[in-house]
Amino acid sequence: MLIEVYNSVGGAAFFRRLLREWQTGGAQVAQHQAISESDYRSARGLFRRLVLRWRMYPGYAWICWRAASKRTELEPIRVVTTNPFFAPALVEKMANGSGTTINLLYDLFPEALIQAGTIRPESWTAARCAAITRFALRRCGVTVFLGERLRQYVETTYGPAQRAVVIPVGADGEPFRNAPPSLLAVSEPPQILYSGLMGSMHDVRTLVDAWALGMRDGVTWRFNASGSGYALLCREARAASSVTWGGSLNDTEWTIAMKNAHVALVTIAPGAERVVMPSKTYSALVAGQAVLAICRRESDLADLVLKHDCGWVVEPGDVIGLNRVLLEIAQDRDLLWAKRCKAFAAGHESYDMGPVSAMWLRLFSELAAKPGMAVAANDCVTSLC
Repeated sequence: MLIEVYNSVGGAAFFRRLLREWQTGGAQVAQHQAISESDYRSARGLFRRLVLRWRMYPGYAWICWRAASKRTELEPIRVVTTNPFFAPALVEKMANGSGTTINLLYDLFPEALIQAGTIRPESWTAARCAAITRFALRRCGVTVFLGERLRQYVETTYGPAQRAVVIPVGADGEPFRNAPPSLLAVSEPPQILYSGLMGSMHDVRTLVDAWALGMRDGVTWRFNASGSGYALLCREARAASSVTWGGSLNDTEWTIAMKNAHVALVTIAPGAERVVMPSKTYSALVAGQAVLAICRRESDLADLVLKHDCGWVVEPGDVIGLNRVLLEIAQDRDLLWAKRCKAFAAGHESYDMGPVSAMWLRLFSELAAKPGMAVAANDCVTSLC
């Protein structure tokens, strides 16, 4: 079984472990990428960023074109992420019926660009992006969605996929497996951590407005982030004494920060719940952090938190509700510990790369055993989650 993986930027630690799990499960894995993750992180200066963009888009399109056109003795199963969004459609077009293309839908376009304010909903660019999304859904043998609500929105808006499967992103739980949550001492304030990109898809305003009413005593905050939303947050609340501000972390620093934090802050801006399911949620679970989710109740993120009772869900704009949750985090050590224990259990039982890889391997086995299945299963929706 040959699995070809297409992703313009070399995967993060969780993605690398996923590929290792596939290999352990008996698959032969070949990667096609434009740049490594370290190159992506280290790009500084206008010229290097322009070169990076060139390699990630026109350069990567050529990589996809050439790799998908090549015929091999084994007909591969191609896992193609929407990074960039046109890749699954391009690979499927160039494969011309050879093997099976899996459209791994990380972000939805044109919605992501509309949410960011980059394009208008009625623009020519939006129409072209929508046409590419429809083509990928219609032509790729399988589309993998990151959540059930994301699947429902996409198929309602753009039509049914040939076959729809829900598989969560998951996380690499190995660094945290032997470090379950412990009960905090009364003298130790809970730390709330935000780590990663904070951009247009993330709700910042609810936190800014809550802080404007006064910082909640009894909790500390740590941010290791980047992006436009983070810049706004820094401008609005930089003087807060209970907040530690920082930039992106390397893998070792990130692991230490995750082990030291008790609550993960995860936010989705109104409307973006149709576009993304934050992968940082799964890292928080395996690290034993309760999840403070600022998002709409009708979202995959809220469904996950409520399903496992592993945190709190606050609607965007509900400043009073957020302050009430922060008071509960600060004062109720037993409740916090219980939610962290549930997060840890759910993370390692359901969202670690072991169980997530098993979902993928079952899908691969089905496709390898029944080459015509992807075309025949026109209206079939399979949830492996």
